[in-house]
Amino acid sequence: MITVFGATGTTGAPLVDRLLEKGANVRAVTSDPAKLERLKAKGCEAVLANFTDPAALEQACAGADRIYLVTPAHLDMRRWKANAIAAAKAAGVRHVVLATGLGASPKAGLSFGKWHSETQELLKDSGLDWTFIQPTYFMQNLLWQADSIARDGVYYDDLGGPVAWIDARDIADVAAEALTGAGHAGKGYGLTGPEALTGEDIAAVLSEVTGRSITSAPLAPEDAKAAMVANGMQDEVAAAMVELASIAPKGYLGSIETTVSDVLGRPARRLRDFVAENRDAFVK
Repeated sequence: MITVFGATGTTGAPLVDRLLEKGANVRAVTSDPAKLERLKAKGCEAVLANFTDPAALEQACAGADRIYLVTPAHLDMRRWKANAIAAAKAAGVRHVVLATGLGASPKAGLSFGKWHSETQELLKDSGLDWTFIQPTYFMQNLLWQADSIARDGVYYDDLGGPVAWIDARDIADVAAEALTGAGHAGKGYGLTGPEALTGEDIAAVLSEVTGRSITSAPLAPEDAKAAMVANGMQDEVAAAMVELASIAPKGYLGSIETTVSDVLGRPARRLRDFVAENRDAFVK
């Protein structure tokens, strides 16, 4: 049995699908009762659990030997993950595949790197087998701007430098391999796409695929933060996101990792292919 936390999220949803394709016995966990039936329809077990409820977390882990653990970006995410790790250990889970972020380590200088590192070290100290899934920015994040791109023909660049965007499905595929294959315990998998793209590069891809003229415009850090807060993100988390974006102009988000091809034996998905698959979202 493999338990997947965040089973309706950006990486959790495709992970459930991939594990089922592999023939795995999957228990999908959500905190939203309205999503249980949709998960069951996929052919997996679906259960309700909140990261603040240790008993529900332990029940979600009962009988599982491996789990995938991801939480939303939130000030409480370290406590939530600590609760899930404790529940996994109490339930007899052997291996935790933990989603954190690229650059997370005890030496990290950024807030997100420090927060993720705390959980990584906690898991290491737990005595459980572990694998860290450490991605960069998701291509799926571009869909947040789909309506404005379609309406205004502008991609608002809040990064200001090259970023090696990764498709969340590649993250899910690597996680699925770590959950079902051998030799992944004790590994930290930094995950990026195959190319580093600037805002101008993204606008060019959007223009090519949609047949429209899409331009790139810089988005000031204060405006980016205000937009995230307006969409429900906590102020401190939004500030950490802006802090992370600030290293893009220095080239620190543009490094290419070959992990996807190393682990899966195929190339990582390119942004152009992602945009082509979602073309209608950018032209409606």
